Amino acid sequence: MALWAKDNTPVVTTQRSTEDGEPVAESVTESDLKVTVEKELVSQAEEEDMEALLGTYVMGIGEAEAFSERLKRELQALEAANVHAILESEPLVDEVLNGLEAATNIVDDMDEWLGIFNIKLRHMREDIESIETRNNKLEMQSVNNKALIEELDKVIERLRVPSEYAASLTGGSFDEADMLQNIEACEWLAKALRGLEVPNLDPIYANMRAVKEKRAELEKLKATFVRRASEFLRNYFASLVDFMVSDKSYFSQRGQLKRPDHADLRYKCRTYARLLQHLKGLDKNCLGPLRKAYCSSLNLLLRREAREFANELRASTKVSRNPTVWLEGSTGSSQNANTDTSAVSDAYAKMLTIFIPLLVDESSFFAHFMCFEVPALAPPGGAGNDKKSQSNNDDGNDDDDLGIMDIDETDKKPGKNSPDLTALNESLQDLLDGIQEDFYAVVDWAYKIDPYGVFQCMV
Repeated sequence: MALWAKDNTPVVTTQRSTEDGEPVAESVTESDLKVTVEKELVSQAEEEDMEALLGTYVMGIGEAEAFSERLKRELQALEAANVHAILESEPLVDEVLNGLEAATNIVDDMDEWLGIFNIKLRHMREDIESIETRNNKLEMQSVNNKALIEELDKVIERLRVPSEYAASLTGGSFDEADMLQNIEACEWLAKALRGLEVPNLDPIYANMRAVKEKRAELEKLKATFVRRASEFLRNYFASLVDFMVSDKSYFSQRGQLKRPDHADLRYKCRTYARLLQHLKGLDKNCLGPLRKAYCSSLNLLLRREAREFANELRASTKVSRNPTVWLEGSTGSSQNANTDTSAVSDAYAKMLTIFIPLLVDESSFFAHFMCFEVPALAPPGGAGNDKKSQSNNDDGNDDDDLGIMDIDETDKKPGKNSPDLTALNESLQDLLDGIQEDFYAVVDWAYKIDPYGVFQCMV
């Protein structure tokens, strides 16, 4: 084939000019012109393979058709051999097909499993979202529960009654050594009761059953303590007065006038002054019976002191045997009689000088000790008495001379016509009831002896 190609290659003539300008003819084969194209279409390896194949056949140039036929026969033989090879490899093909079918089934199963996994994953994703939502709600609920527990702990702390205070309120002693603990228990009880009232307690808690029950329990504690304290104070006031009444050294005796001294009595009473203030804060109504008990007991002491003092005063006063009849005789005889009976006037003045300040002091102490919210009491001879004397001269009012500053019910000044003022007047009447009889007895005795001197003392 190469020889045939060489023989059948055409020759191409070209011309070129020389240096003299004359053209020169040259012959160039067509294969030389296409060498570049052939090199581009057939690689060196392919060209070598083709030369090796052609080298196996020794044929002339004219046998190209025979060569072509031979190639066709060989091609058919190769194809037939290929078909036989394919037929012989049918079991392998079946095995491959079975493998492909099995692989297809596996792929289908895998696809089905992937679909199932996808559904499960979607459900799991939904479950996770639901769990996260519930978790957020649980966290919020946990925070709310914690805040609620803290708030309930505060409420429970308010509702808790300390054992030591409960013991003091229900069965504690009222001795002087235990009064500090009793006062602390009273302060705690008052604070606890105020803490369960609506201004100091959230209205939401006010209607809770536990709060209502605890309020009822505290009210019961309050009633128990007020009852016990009131009973103790009534007995205490009576015992103090009974002790003083039974001891004759507190009163005037034969040959010895004794000024009443209540300093020790007031000192012992002041021990329970704070207790009375707390009782007023817990139950204001309990003070009424206590005031009556105090007035009743002290009235016995004052009347006994006034009676013993008046008796000894009359017994120790020396007078003339011939008392002067008032408004009879000359002026000189009257002066002589007054001179003889001056001790009577002095005795009456002494009675007034000692007992009027005592009664004023007792009234002032009583008003302060029993927690009356009233104006202060004026000392005898002070501004209050001057004002009262002026009022007596102008208006004709006849107030008792006890140094009590403007506590009569007819006073119209602001802040003085209060319920406590009325209660104080009633209590003072109980406190001083009956003492005037001893003063009347001294006045009658002095008037019979020295009417003019007594009249001057009264003026």
